[in-house]
Amino acid sequence: MMNKEIVVQKYGGESIADFEKMRKVAEHIVKVAQTGKKVVVVISAMGKTTDQLIQLARQVFGGEPPRDELDNLLATGEQQAASLLAITIRALGMEAISLTGWQIGLETDSNGRVKRVRKSSVIEEFLAQGKIPIVAGFQGNIEGTDRIITLGRGGSDATAVALAASLGLDECELYKDVDGIYTIDPDVVPNAKRFSTITYSHMAQLASAGAKVIMARAVALAQNLGVKIKVLLSPSIGQTTGGTLIYSGSTLEEMERFWFQPAIAIRKRVLFKISNVSNQPGIAAVIFHPLREINLGDSIQGTGETTAEINLISSPEDRLHVLAGLERVKKKGVAGGITIFELSDIVQLTIVSPLMAEEPGYLARIFESLGNVRVNIEALGSSGNTIWVAVKKDSLKEAAQALAKEFDLLSNE
Repeated sequence: MMNKEIVVQKYGGESIADFEKMRKVAEHIVKVAQTGKKVVVVISAMGKTTDQLIQLARQVFGGEPPRDELDNLLATGEQQAASLLAITIRALGMEAISLTGWQIGLETDSNGRVKRVRKSSVIEEFLAQGKIPIVAGFQGNIEGTDRIITLGRGGSDATAVALAASLGLDECELYKDVDGIYTIDPDVVPNAKRFSTITYSHMAQLASAGAKVIMARAVALAQNLGVKIKVLLSPSIGQTTGGTLIYSGSTLEEMERFWFQPAIAIRKRVLFKISNVSNQPGIAAVIFHPLREINLGDSIQGTGETTAEINLISSPEDRLHVLAGLERVKKKGVAGGITIFELSDIVQLTIVSPLMAEEPGYLARIFESLGNVRVNIEALGSSGNTIWVAVKKDSLKEAAQALAKEFDLLSNE
């Protein structure tokens, strides 16, 4: 049964990037609690804490550190933020208590995918005592073990969704550094449209394509558990204008207004051009074998009579791993005398449209709009309802603005 007295609020790292912002968040939480609501908070690590811990671990280890110890280290970022926020709320005169992922019984599989929250009764007990539980997001335990595991980038979103479901709620609130979901990154295109509502499936495609606002796994989890997600601007950053509701959708009017609206996700990437590849069966497998555990983007392969060219795209974080794998293949000589050209200053723009498979002309419109602003396409690919193009970083604003105008992603306000 749904408990309408309880509200789950998650605050991202930028919301509490410094102590001034943290105090504003604490004041907002107290204000909501004073209305009679029972507030449960999920918190991310402060600012760039996670990135700093990763770099420290790599520096100490001299490479990519062991996953189990890295998880133990990274989990401390959220625990630190949870304790500091609880202390700040207590300083404002209201009781709060910080909790780790294992204390609420958040269990995952071996890949960090959330399975359940076993101890939601712990939360309910503290709420009954008039305390505000502050839960460290991004972390849990592998099912059946005591091993701490982190949930991946944006994992606190998944924590909030799972916690809301375990408490019998049909909605949770995610407070971010932007006021909802936009048709394109408003930091790049300031006059982008904001979705007032967006479906789970559309949002999942955008998140998978690189939209940083919300974790793709969290969207899938919310859909599976029947939890609506309200994305709002954090009170420590500004005043919300309504945010975006992510849910299954309902009315025909909403379908017309938002379900068929294209959107563009933007993310930094690294492009590898592999040329002079021997055009023989099994050679691509040789090249990809050392890269099998790396999350690569689409691969584009062009073939000639005797040689082929392969384009790979990856995240900047995986750059060194991809390069090392390709160099091993090159040294062995098993793929012919391949040459590797790397472009690190690349940005990938992915157009996501629910109607792409039914409406012709997307590629022509992309080529024409980018050609008109003299932006060169370094690579492109397509899959289902998405088409992506890679451009040089210094061409991002021109490319984004041109595509946003072409696909009607700009607000008239």
